[in-house]
Amino acid sequence: MDKGISIKGLVKEYPGHRQGERGHRVLNGLDLSIADNEFVCILGPSGCGKSTLLNTLSGLDNDYSGEVSFGGRPVGRNGKPPVKMGYLFQDPRLLPWLTAERNVDFVLENSDVPKSRWAEIKNHYFALTGLEAFHHHYPHELSGGMAQRLSLVRALAIEPDVLFMDEPFSGLDELTARRMRVDLLDIWSRTGKTILFITHNSYEATFLADRVVVLSQGNIREEIRVEVPRPRDYDDPALFDISKQVSANFIAAAEEAERARLEQQAG
Repeated sequence: MDKGISIKGLVKEYPGHRQGERGHRVLNGLDLSIADNEFVCILGPSGCGKSTLLNTLSGLDNDYSGEVSFGGRPVGRNGKPPVKMGYLFQDPRLLPWLTAERNVDFVLENSDVPKSRWAEIKNHYFALTGLEAFHHHYPHELSGGMAQRLSLVRALAIEPDVLFMDEPFSGLDELTARRMRVDLLDIWSRTGKTILFITHNSYEATFLADRVVVLSQGNIREEIRVEVPRPRDYDDPALFDISKQVSANFIAAAEEAERARLEQQAG
């Protein structure tokens, strides 16, 4: 099944808080295509529309105008996407009263995955993320990195076609985050998921992505292809060079956002 994403003329606007107040447009006619099995990172300053874009694509928010389709199949007005999706947040959002394994069971119970396959799926992803020995541990017994790994297992267990990730490693220390990025790329190469990854970290985006999309004022400021062979080395000078380009665009987008804020205050 084709898992590519097509976005055409996507507009998302929040109404003003007071009567007569002008609404705030977060996405401003965004056009973006993401190929089947592509790993795309979205980068931009706070308020540029990154999380709003994910919420729109995932069906969490269906109040928008424009067209969104997956593999050529449009998203209906009920917001239900035509493909299976996994969503990983910045916080693991684990249920503290359930063991690691039962946290995964919880999402499987609300999926269409046959129960006869649950044990196989759990064993596979627990092993792939290094959590084989932690099936029966509770969330408070796991480190931050392990909790986020479990959150990844939970997202993958329903066998999604597309994986959305909203700054999932930003709360981790850098050494743990590095290991998680490497593990994520290994999982992606094995499973062939289409991944859309939100981040504020220019080097993280460069290391992970096939393509980095920098947002500014609700639209695309720059698209940067990362044509560095995989597997990648953190210390590869080519990655540093590309990350400088990504950082320059990120800084420019932040400056544009600040100018717009000041103009709005003045006007």
